[in-house]
Amino acid sequence: MDFTITAEEEALVIRVAAQLRAGHSPTDDSLAEELGDEVRPRMQALLQKGWFIVDAEGSLTLSRMAQAALSSRRDVGGV
Repeated sequence: MDFTITAEEEALVIRVAAQLRAGHSPTDDSLAEELGDEVRPRMQALLQKGWFIVDAEGSLTLSRMAQAALSSRRDVGGV
């Protein structure tokens, strides 16, 4: 897993984490519809870096390493 991410990628990880906590199942299409098509390269980069996983239904979810990285951050719902 590549822990080097840009501020824009970090914001997208936090956005997906918030949607998952709210019980939503974000997809690349739903995020692009919400945030614009310019978000697609960031989603692809995060998939390649190991932050996102696409589940069997085609929804984005956080990898275990991403969950662990976010769990220590109080500003994004960590303990």
